[in-house]
Amino acid sequence: MASWKEQALIEAPVEEVWSVLEDPSRFGEWAGNVEVSGAPTKIEKGSTLDITGPTPLGNRNTTTFRVEELDELREIKLRCQESGYYSHWLLTEAQGDTFTHCEYGIEPVLGLKGRAYSAIHTKGYLRRAAQGSLDGLRRLVSKK
Repeated sequence: MASWKEQALIEAPVEEVWSVLEDPSRFGEWAGNVEVSGAPTKIEKGSTLDITGPTPLGNRNTTTFRVEELDELREIKLRCQESGYYSHWLLTEAQGDTFTHCEYGIEPVLGLKGRAYSAIHTKGYLRRAAQGSLDGLRRLVSKK
């Protein structure tokens, strides 16, 4: 299993950061070159959504993600049902700002396909995904 953890202080209230993280229609604004379809209007634990985005090999793929963890204003975890790729976000209020901890990783499915997914989701790929998402969130919601 490969993963990358990153922390950042985002200069915006937890409520504002959360409103962006929990809204699938806004993922493309901060999470890079992704498009979401099939998402419910209100995301809940167990919800699924289809995300089209870049893969570690540079092509684009559409896969189903499931919301595995959801604690209002505190935590959200999404996992790809095909590859085991996940993003896990924890938010903490910090004197009017938001301390953000994110982890991007892969817990591959069993078998040959799972080993292949694990091999292409390198630490470098996961690091770039985590840092890019944090930078995108910071640009989107930070106080001016």
